[in-house]
Amino acid sequence: MAVRKSRSDRKSTRRPSSRTGLRVKTQRVSIIGLGYVGLSTAVCFANRGLRVHGVEIDRRKCDLISGGKSPIHEQDIDSYLSDCIRDGSLSCTSDIREAVLNSEITFLTVGTPSKPDGGIDLTYVEAAAREVGRILAEKKTYHLVVVKSTVVPGTTAGIVKDSLEMGSKKLFPKDFGLCFNPEFLREGTAIHDTLRPDALVIGAEDERSSETLLNLYKSFYGVDRVPDTLVTKIPNAEFVKYSVNTFRATQLSFLNSLANLCEKIPSADVSEVTKGLSVVTKIDSRYLRAGFGYGGSCLPKDLRALTALFQRLDVDSSLLLSVAEINQKQPLRAVEIAKQLVGDLRANRIAVLGLAFKAGTDDIRESVGVRIVVELLSLGARVNVYDPQALENAKHVFESSVEFAQSTKSCLRGAQCCIVATDWEEFRKIPPSIFKNEMRNPIIIDGCHVLDSKAFESSGVFVYEIGRNSGDQALRSTISPMIGNSLV
Repeated sequence: MAVRKSRSDRKSTRRPSSRTGLRVKTQRVSIIGLGYVGLSTAVCFANRGLRVHGVEIDRRKCDLISGGKSPIHEQDIDSYLSDCIRDGSLSCTSDIREAVLNSEITFLTVGTPSKPDGGIDLTYVEAAAREVGRILAEKKTYHLVVVKSTVVPGTTAGIVKDSLEMGSKKLFPKDFGLCFNPEFLREGTAIHDTLRPDALVIGAEDERSSETLLNLYKSFYGVDRVPDTLVTKIPNAEFVKYSVNTFRATQLSFLNSLANLCEKIPSADVSEVTKGLSVVTKIDSRYLRAGFGYGGSCLPKDLRALTALFQRLDVDSSLLLSVAEINQKQPLRAVEIAKQLVGDLRANRIAVLGLAFKAGTDDIRESVGVRIVVELLSLGARVNVYDPQALENAKHVFESSVEFAQSTKSCLRGAQCCIVATDWEEFRKIPPSIFKNEMRNPIIIDGCHVLDSKAFESSGVFVYEIGRNSGDQALRSTISPMIGNSLV
């Protein structure tokens, strides 16, 4: 195991285009699966001069990408994509054979969805590896296969290697290379995270495979700008991916437990506690944010998969189960507080701002906002929802059971209470007067710490912040005049 230190300036914000002069010697790569990870990786590689052949079997998505339109909402991705489609550095096809034969390195970025027991479904990974193997049988030259899909330890050196060997009738590592190279991209900032990652992790069983991949990244970042790199055995690299996401999930559940406790202690403020925790321990402050819990496609799925692996190997998984349980309960805090402030929610209009699982994306997978809306509907509330990007996806979930507003103002109109569930920058800019003028009762439950509670309350708008003690008596005296006898 080795960590190679980078001499790069991490503060660089240069855009990777031909205008920067940071173009690399042309290398050809193929990327199988153009979801969040695959497409973000593809456009970044292509914008720095690599020749990228993207493979996407969904014809609608492939046509969009070929036309320079991203099928996903991601910061900066449209401009990057249109540039590399226009100059021919990125092409999209459904023909995997064409892509692999015209490249030296193939990245597998296909999905690994959860199974009912929490484990991951490796069907797509195995199928892709077997198909790549069949194509490698036609090649006379060395080819490196890099697994970037999230897979449990033992998968790359097991199912993937076996499928490649079976399909190609060749042997690893003599005839082809194999690496596991996990991604740590955050939806909404995937382009930034690809260009300026915290670190690179390369899992390999032989030096030729690791050096081939490392040389690609030297070309991509520049020899003196390669991020700190950990080179280790494949199972360790697979474990690193799960350990990072599970640790982040544990951080957030721990912090939300502290936030719930802070609400019971006079003068306690989880934001101040978080600052101290980050300063003393140097823990990543991006994952020290109290609220209604975490969602998305990574943390919940990876936590379930690692828990399933613990259980399959008969290792105590109680810690991971507790992390998941805390996160499952946390969104319901929003509804509990609403009931405390408003009383019986039946037939009352509640506004929910934010349905994407986080700002910067239209992804509603395992969104806390969606869970809050589902719970409100189960209690008979009338729900208005608004999100800057996720409304179209949410319509497939809620259909006509909620009212879809086209602005924050129309979402708030006539509401007894507002719940802020996603930390969109747009919500930070809403003045107190909008809440006061549009809502029937200007009461806000802020699960994202996007509003200045003191400034709002001086304007006659009550803000309940997760993780900050208000004191029961102060709470009652502040909002009782607003809602009469409905406070219980």
